Amino acid sequence: MGIYDHLLFPKPAVPMNLPVPSTNFANLFYEFLRRYYEWKSAKLREIIGMLLLMIIGVCIVSIPWLLPNFGILFSLCLLVLFYLAVRYFLAVSQRVSHLYVNVHVLQHHLVGKLEVGFCEHREPCHCAEEFIDYVLRNYNISLTKILI
Repeated sequence: MGIYDHLLFPKPAVPMNLPVPSTNFANLFYEFLRRYYEWKSAKLREIIGMLLLMIIGVCIVSIPWLLPNFGILFSLCLLVLFYLAVRYFLAVSQRVSHLYVNVHVLQHHLVGKLEVGFCEHREPCHCAEEFIDYVLRNYNISLTKILI
């Protein structure tokens, strides 16, 4: 079944605008970039969710003193909103943790390929250092440091 699927629907070629000699390494790097940007956007949603939780929490505590007549009722409505926001935050936080592990594993895989040598030069070369500099310069991602 997989053979027929591969023959009927071939995968599109990856554009080779990276300073790498192999398409497998380019595919690995593009997968790393996709997961990295997905992790960054999820991390931003997590920060926004944390800020939303803090604002709602402060409102729940301060509204009864600011509006003595309607404060308790409004505070209970905000408590329901707080519950929904906590559920959203926990789901996003779990997604961020999962994506971080994926990005971290892909980063180690990339670094391992760079250390072993991804090029086919016989003489000593600086392909790995050039690639690391290229990624740092163009994508602002350091492959030598652990992602935070």
